[in-house]
This record gives sequence, structure tokens and C-alpha cells, in this order.
Amino acid sequence: MKKSIILVLGILFVMFNPIMTVSASTLPEASTDFYVYDEADIVDSEVENFILNVNRNYENTDEQPQIVVAAVESLDGLSVEEYATELFTKWEIGQEDSDNGVLLLISESDREIRIEVGYGLEGAITDASAGRMIDSQMDALGADDYSTAVEGIFTNIAQSVNEEYGYDQEEILGFVPEPQESSSDSENNYWIILVVLILFVGRFIGGNRGGRGRGGGFGGGYYGGFGGGSSNGGSSGSFGGGGMSGGGGSSRGF
Repeated sequence: MKKSIILVLGILFVMFNPIMTVSASTLPEASTDFYVYDEADIVDSEVENFILNVNRNYENTDEQPQIVVAAVESLDGLSVEEYATELFTKWEIGQEDSDNGVLLLISESDREIRIEVGYGLEGAITDASAGRMIDSQMDALGADDYSTAVEGIFTNIAQSVNEEYGYDQEEILGFVPEPQESSSDSENNYWIILVVLILFVGRFIGGNRGGRGRGGGFGGGYYGGFGGGSSNGGSSGSFGGGGMSGGGGSSRGF
């Protein structure tokens, strides 16, 4: 009797959990080349070869990071975050001992894009920096120029990976890219501007109060400071054995 109840509950759980059912039945297998999966046929061969060459250069390093691009026709009812997480895990992107993989996922019909980052690279590619990488190519994405967008975002991801491991940019990419603004620089600039504005407003208010109370000049007082901020990670030719996403990432519609 107890076994029958458990069986019925299990069947009901599967029936009323469409996310699990859809993800299990529709996720694609990795391509033969592994690093590029273009089901939607939206990335030209030149960009695909660039992606493959960069990853093959990574295969000759000690850390062997992996940056995989997947262009699918549809997310099959899943959110882009769910689909990316499931695909990242299924394809075991990154090395097992370091989880140093990155997935760039694009859905043509859903018009959504996501960068999914493994735990091992969450310090190199924060949620904020991943978002900026995508934002830099929104015009190309909006114009359906997927090859340009993929090439640009992939290059930015590779730059960050190269900086993390101390790789020579030209040796890995085949050219010297323009330097990126680091996420820490951007966050520091944000807090500097915010603190300056607070000090300015505080001084203005303090000056008015001082004028009323003392007949001119700035009133006494102090300005409390605050600051600090963080961007926490959210979330080969063959399988790397990794597949632990959750290091963060960013998504956009276009």
C-alpha cells in the first residue's frame, strides 16, 4: 500500500512539474565540436572558427577553461536562466576540479540571451560585468546581427578569462583586444560618485541650517560615510567534467 502511494505521488509530481519534464526531454546534445552549438543557424562559419580556435588554445593551458556558445531556436517553455543552468550541467562545461566554464546562450525565437558562469570564474566574470558584455552588443542583437554580437561578447568573456589566469591575450585570441573596464573599476566609480553627491547635498543642507541658526556660514556637524559594494556570483572538444554553474551571470531580452 505504501509503495503504491509513493508511486502515485511520484507520477503526480512528474505530471505537474513541467519544468523538469521539458528540460529532461528537449535539451540538445552537445555538438561534435562541443564549443559551438548552432541549432538556429545564426552564427557564421568565421565566428564559429574563432570560437573553436580560442578554446583549442585553452586546451594547451594548465587550467583548460571552456567558453561554449549555444544558439537554440527555442527555450521550450523554460526561462533563459533555467535553460542555461540545465544545459551547463548536462554538457559538463568547465573542468571538474575547478568549474571554470562559461556558457553563452542565445534563443532566436524567444529573443533572449544569457551568460552563465561556473563557480570557478565568478570572480573574473561578475553579474555586473556579464551584463555589460551583453549590453555592449544590444544594437547588433536588435538588428539580428547575431554573428557580430556573439563575436563581441565571446571576445569579452575570453579577455576576462585570460586576465584571470594571466594568459597572453594575443596568444589566445590571435590579436590584441581593446582593454575592458574592470567590474571593480566600474563599481568603485559608482560609489565615488554616490559619496560625492551625498557630501554635496549634506553640505548644502548643513549650510542652510547654519545660516538660519547663526546668521551665515555653514553650520557644524559631521557627515557619516558609507560605501562598499559587491557583485556576488548569482548564478571538451569534449566534456570538461565540470558543469557546476551558479557562479552568476546575466540575462537580457532583445
